[in-house]
Amino acid sequence: MKMHSSKFKDPLISRAQPVAVILPLVEESLRSAGVSPNRDLILDYFMNAHPRIAVIHGGDDHPPNLGMKDTIRRVIRFIWASEALPFEMVQSFPCEELAHGTDAAQYALMARNLCAASVAAQMEVHGYDAAIVIGACDKMLVGNLRGLVESDYARQRRARRPVFAMVIPSLVGREARTTIEDRSRFEPLRVRMSESDRNELDDLLARPLKLDVYAAIKSLLDRCFHHRIIQDNEKDDLERVMARCAGIPGANCAASDASVSNRLIVASLGLVPRHCDIANKPVSDLHLSGPVKRLVSAVHKRERRVSVSGLIRSNLSNAAAVWSASGGHPSWILHLAYLANAVGKKLEVGDLMKRARQVPQILSIENANGNSAYAMSVEAENGGNSGIDTVMRTLSEKRWIEDRAVTLDGSWAHRITDARSANGVFIHSTMTPYSRTCGISEIHGNVCAGGVVRLGSNGSIADKFERFNRKVFLAVTYLGIRSLQADLNVRDGISERLKRKITRDDLYDSWKLNQGNGSAESAGFHHAPPEIATWNKARLWNYLAERGLLNIMVIVAGAGPHAAGMPEIQVAGNSGVVMTDGRVSLSHNGISIAHVVPEAFDGGPIGSIRTGDWIFLDLAKNELHVVRRKGRRAGIKIVSRKDLMNRPDRRKRVHEIARQRLELIPSFRILLDSVSTAESGVSPKVPV
Repeated sequence: MKMHSSKFKDPLISRAQPVAVILPLVEESLRSAGVSPNRDLILDYFMNAHPRIAVIHGGDDHPPNLGMKDTIRRVIRFIWASEALPFEMVQSFPCEELAHGTDAAQYALMARNLCAASVAAQMEVHGYDAAIVIGACDKMLVGNLRGLVESDYARQRRARRPVFAMVIPSLVGREARTTIEDRSRFEPLRVRMSESDRNELDDLLARPLKLDVYAAIKSLLDRCFHHRIIQDNEKDDLERVMARCAGIPGANCAASDASVSNRLIVASLGLVPRHCDIANKPVSDLHLSGPVKRLVSAVHKRERRVSVSGLIRSNLSNAAAVWSASGGHPSWILHLAYLANAVGKKLEVGDLMKRARQVPQILSIENANGNSAYAMSVEAENGGNSGIDTVMRTLSEKRWIEDRAVTLDGSWAHRITDARSANGVFIHSTMTPYSRTCGISEIHGNVCAGGVVRLGSNGSIADKFERFNRKVFLAVTYLGIRSLQADLNVRDGISERLKRKITRDDLYDSWKLNQGNGSAESAGFHHAPPEIATWNKARLWNYLAERGLLNIMVIVAGAGPHAAGMPEIQVAGNSGVVMTDGRVSLSHNGISIAHVVPEAFDGGPIGSIRTGDWIFLDLAKNELHVVRRKGRRAGIKIVSRKDLMNRPDRRKRVHEIARQRLELIPSFRILLDSVSTAESGVSPKVPV
């Protein structure tokens, strides 16, 4: 039999074991795709070094894999029709949504590294030439891409064929909504509710039933139960109604608002074929077969410039622009730095913040207004937008992207020629953007050398800036997510924790100071009765809390990458300020200050903050400080970092974080000391 050309230098073909193992694998992949395997043809393809392509997708318990089995089968058929060998590869990855509110939340981000190592090892051992990755989870996709990049560089160092890749995002599911019958089940409860709670319930029932809506309704029902206006069995019945409504594919992460940002950023790396980024139906054979043939052709021709590392290197700057234009997803600050590290480029928080100041937000996904992820996909299906191509065309008008960068479908300049222009429904023009900024910026101060501040996902950024800028906040400090969760599970747990620690003067003086630092009218200063200065602590607390004038900052230390794997923090209420050396949920509607460095476990001053401390937030100057009063009602004074670091309980807290680390599973703990800080993307640290 004719052997392969020696130019491929393929070690697998010269050994007996791969032949015996690979033949059954390919046969099984073809059978699962409805193709009758031809053993002799498979052997011929293998011995003549035809491309070996892995089809990587999530397991049966991975939510974004729902509804993708038909696409997986068709991809396998198109690989075979292109005279290449298909291999189905399942990539198990934990679902972060399932872990929220539990200790298991600590494993989600760090699983990127396990994913990357697994994929790289699989590519190397099995000798795959390319991969088609199917999914929508940002951490899984980024982990897979890094693994493919590492394998690509390993091959190139050995003068072998580069590794190529393509991404097919999961389908955008149709959102679920409550029916008239479902809403009628809430009617007996509505008449017993306060007007504010009733309005909140009506708003939630009118929105698509995404995960955050389901959680908000459950929280509202819990509140009603604590106020004794609903019985336990009635509460259980209503929760069951909502669970039944929300338990469909359209409610999972593949159909979320954040998913749109994930899809567009991955697509901006040049890895997603046209018409595949925001599809709500299985991609047509026409739009699937062509890209597969293109991938196989790139393998044959060894087109190094469109290898997986080549595409990512040439499109990192474009991805940073799309990140800002799509709303500045905070997790992608880590992901982009993580991918940059993989291809040998330096991309840190400061670099992305420059993009955030330059590139406005042009994407708007608002479930409350009917502008959901699914609605955007329907508009694309009907020709109203071209997904990533429309975004890139819009950004190219201001030269905010490099349109000469290559993709698997050619350069961006070529791709965007036929793209639809922004029509102001989901994708806005640069002249009239959705927002002049994505609401994210750097922050520093005596609390941290660096961090990321984000103004919430809903509402006016200008209003949030006005409300929170140059204000003093009373700190409520937690060490790790377990202590926070304990208070979240108790009615008013956070506020009661603060209430026990502060004095009446803390309440009055911080409130009075905040009135002078902002718009007195908007802060409610003129509405306060003159006798407020004589009220006791309990009466003053109730007055401020009822009018939303109680400024609280929830601080979660010990959640950084070295301490706990950088879990995502979710705080009920979503209206205040959260600070952490971990991550904060994208759905948080207040202000989040996250990715704080140095983290508490590394000795950062965030670990010195005590419950009851005064925190001064200056958004205009991007500064955050622990402050003390100069004298009774005489203003504030910034605490020196030295004094903050010399607090005696800081070392005790570091020891407590170290103790908490021991409760993590051993196979996970070995990663914690082997990654960089949040500033560098929590990337693997490789000894020089």
